[in-house]
Parts: sequence; C-alpha cells; structure tokens
Amino acid sequence: MKRCICRASGPARRLYFTSRPTPSSETTPPLPANPNKRELKDLTPSDLCYYWDTKPPNTAQLAFADKIFVPSRHSPIKLWAASKFRTTPLSSVEPEVAFLGRSNVGKSSLLNAIMGQEVCWTSSKPGRTREMNAFGIGGTKGGESKVVLLDMPGYGKASRTEWGMEIMKYLQGRKQLRRAFILIDSEHGIKQNDADILSLFRRYAIPHQIILSKIDKVLTKKKRQSKTGVSAVNIQRLQDMLRDLKPVIQPDPGVSEGPGALGEILTCSAEVPISPGRVLGVDAIRWAILSAAGIDGSLEGGRQAQI
Repeated sequence: MKRCICRASGPARRLYFTSRPTPSSETTPPLPANPNKRELKDLTPSDLCYYWDTKPPNTAQLAFADKIFVPSRHSPIKLWAASKFRTTPLSSVEPEVAFLGRSNVGKSSLLNAIMGQEVCWTSSKPGRTREMNAFGIGGTKGGESKVVLLDMPGYGKASRTEWGMEIMKYLQGRKQLRRAFILIDSEHGIKQNDADILSLFRRYAIPHQIILSKIDKVLTKKKRQSKTGVSAVNIQRLQDMLRDLKPVIQPDPGVSEGPGALGEILTCSAEVPISPGRVLGVDAIRWAILSAAGIDGSLEGGRQAQI
C-alpha cells in the first residue's frame, strides 16, 4: 500500500509516494494448533464409542479390518436380493450381519462407507430400500466371501407392515446370522419404533448391537467447527450420552424380556471423511463386523475364531 508524504519546498509543495509492505499470507506464520482441541482424524474408538463388556480395538486390529474391506474386483459384490424370507438362498455358508434402522436414518450411506464403494442406493426420500440386499466382503477369485452384509428395509415412516414381518422372519430363522446392527439417529435418540425393535430382539434372543449415526452433530455443534477440532468438553458430552443409553439397551435382567444388546455402543458419521479413504467411526464398525463373524485379525490367512 502507498502513502502520500507532503513536503514543503519553496513556494510550492511536492507530493512524494512511498511504499509500505502489506502483510502476506506467505510470510504470516500459521496459527498454532489449539491444545484444547483434537482433529476428527485423531479421535480413537475409545473417544467415539463406549465399551464396557468388550475391549476397544487396537491400531493393528483396525488396520486389519480396513484391509479386509478394501474394494477389489471380488469385493464388495452383490450376492442376492430378496423381498421374502423364503426366497433367500439357503445354501450359503458365509457368516452374515444385518443392518437395520428407521427409514432415512442413513443406513445405506453407512454401508457404502463401510464397503468403500457406492453400492447401496441412497435417497433423501425414506423407504427406498424395499428388499433385503446381500453384499459379499473379502472375497477372492474363485473363493467365497469372508462375511456378508445385509441391507434391510427401513422401519417406521414410509415402511410397510409386511417388510417388518419378513425382517423378523429372517432374523429369527437365518442360521448364518451372527449379529444385527441397529442404526439410531444421535440427534433424535431412541424413538418408540426403535424401542419396539429392541424389545423384539430381546424377546427372541436375537444378537444385536447399537450404532449412533450423525455423531458429528454432537461433537461439533457448528459445521465449521469440524475443521477447527473437537473440544474435550464435547467428547465428554458424547461419552455421557452413550452412558445414558446403557440401561436402555441393556435393561435390568429382572425386568427385561431377554438378553440386551452387546455391551458396546458404536458411533459414526457416514458422510464425514476424516482423511483419504477414512470416514468418521467406520473403522471401528468394520472391526465389529469381523468380530461378529468370528474373524480374528491376529490370525494369519483370515482364519476364523470366535471372539
């Protein structure tokens, strides 16, 4: 920027212009990181999730799970689709896990993030998933998949009674089923239809686990805050919320109709990337899927053992 200097010289005045340096972004040092905040990519499963009957996965286990889910020519692949339980393939032997949730809770988006590809149809309109869709993960040329993911029709708004009946037939009768993952919107909490599903799972002793979606809304109240980091206060707020859910998903055995959910609550934000190839909370969910299927990352060659 130039500034004008007026100097008197004899009867006339002369104007001189001199330059003053303007601050440049190239010379301005970056602001120091806020020591009271952490970036989303640095949050661990212990920060994002709540484990009380199980142990959080370690770095090696998370890396193993991510490796299994790396997309290839043989994974993920769509294996089958069925609108009725009696039409599901009976000959398959791969362990299966099912994903359920209220219509428009973000289930298909989460499955896409887990599988690393856009294989499930997502829509802003609820009720678009109208049949059971099976996807094979970890397969090789000429080999079977290591685990099968089931995208189930949503319940609640825009759902249909017959879908719920077919889902329950599958969950009760499918021998390959290892666990059902129930997606809950963290902004709205457990609604009545969620509570009804949980009650049915306990009554029929269906193994199940809770995942809270859209958790970035809890960690960062404003969208721009996701770039500046997460405060310790918000992480603690998340942990407090998860602890409050414990007696809801694992009610007192004296008053419960049956076994409650697995003793860990996972969280995620399926549309919040935290680094190339990583989405918030998805690595811990991948490990939970493998654990449910009995795939132990400490064993070479993808051998299976119940965890």
